[in-house]
Amino acid sequence: MSEEDLRRLGVPGTALKERVSYLTVGLLATGASCYLSDPQLDYDCLDVTIMGSGPHKRRRPRFDVQIKASSVGGAVRALVDGDFSISLPRDQYDELRAPSFDPIEFVVHIFPRGTVIPQVITQGERMVLDGIMLRSDPSTWPALPPSQDSGTVRLRRTDVFDIEYIKNKIKTLGDGGGR
Repeated sequence: MSEEDLRRLGVPGTALKERVSYLTVGLLATGASCYLSDPQLDYDCLDVTIMGSGPHKRRRPRFDVQIKASSVGGAVRALVDGDFSISLPRDQYDELRAPSFDPIEFVVHIFPRGTVIPQVITQGERMVLDGIMLRSDPSTWPALPPSQDSGTVRLRRTDVFDIEYIKNKIKTLGDGGGR
């Protein structure tokens, strides 16, 4: 089904990708023995907070997540070295890199080129979702020159947002490390 057909039905493909990405973050957090604290409204460029559970030196370790979803060739560009990039409007770029109490991760769910409806494929006893989730720490992004209207974020293939990453991040924060 094309994006045009989905719009006629009232469900744009971009909305499906966003929802699948949000649910995927929830599944990953659950796999890391964490849970989501949903801010409900995306006023501050934040979609969700991942909260650690269980005993930690610091109470309730957590970090905020801004989620984007796109197919390669859409908002996400494939780079020759295997990495990806995405451009953000200046206001969103600046908002994400502004100092905050909790750490922020910018997470992009990258779907294969031409994906309109994300697919879950059954492989034996497993289910596999199209795409990969990559992350970037906005606190490391450079400031934009005053005349620039957007900022490009490089998403390295090695910076996978997965269960192990979430576990390690929560452990570091719970032990008093990180910001």
